[in-house]
Amino acid sequence: MATAVAMGKTPARGLAIRQILLYVGLILFGVLTLSPFILSILGAFKSTVEIGAYPPTFLPQVWHPDNFIQVWKLFPLFPRWFLNSLGLSVTVMVLNVLFCAMAGYAFSRLEFPGRNILFLAVLATLMIPLQVTMVPKFIMLARLHLVNTYPAVILPNVSTAAGIFLMTQFMKAIPKELEEAARIDGAGKFTTFWRVILPLSVPAMTALAIFSFQGQWNDFLWPLIVLTSPHLWTLPLGLAGFSTEYVSNTNWVLVGSIFTTIPMAILVFVFQRYIVKSVATTGGK
Repeated sequence: MATAVAMGKTPARGLAIRQILLYVGLILFGVLTLSPFILSILGAFKSTVEIGAYPPTFLPQVWHPDNFIQVWKLFPLFPRWFLNSLGLSVTVMVLNVLFCAMAGYAFSRLEFPGRNILFLAVLATLMIPLQVTMVPKFIMLARLHLVNTYPAVILPNVSTAAGIFLMTQFMKAIPKELEEAARIDGAGKFTTFWRVILPLSVPAMTALAIFSFQGQWNDFLWPLIVLTSPHLWTLPLGLAGFSTEYVSNTNWVLVGSIFTTIPMAILVFVFQRYIVKSVATTGGK
């Protein structure tokens, strides 16, 4: 009896130890992941002398919230860059979700000749690097006289192969009985898509919206190519020029980077459950 009890306690004790080690490892991983972000925020409140001092300090000896005001004074276009990035990111996000959802519905629910071949062709574009398509896209936009305009940034990003794949795989998991019931009630293809399929695809659309917003918000290369006027620059372009001009003022550069990082951190933190749900559903299918 004593041996059986001891054998029963040993697996439970081993399981508890493994769980403790797992949580300790996750905590350490979380600290390592968040440490650059935390150090950047703390460095933004340090003086130029303190942030370059050795040995470095963790907390600012004297807090300098005036660094944020100083950055805005040095670059009057900083608010404009922020609004440009926000407007372009929201526009690309809405258009990308709309067009990818319509394409996903067509590939997952509609029957038409060449559907599988066309879907494979769309997925094949994922293997084409951006550098290969930059020149053709720029030539097309130049011939349309759209260079140095906001449509030059928006149009190439209104639909993505990754977004179409995500929406297609998610909509395949929706039971067809719901669509058949809507058809019996007299709903057409567009009504079924708008009133049945689209509301059920909110988790996938939310994840796609976050990915689209994040991709456009952090995009640097394509806006650098098509935007030449400083008034049209996005926040990454403005910060690149700012960090080059004030490379010795690391604290000011960190202030500028915070304006880029915080909106995305808040967005992902609030909607992270939709990202997990959409990826889990897509992978299960």
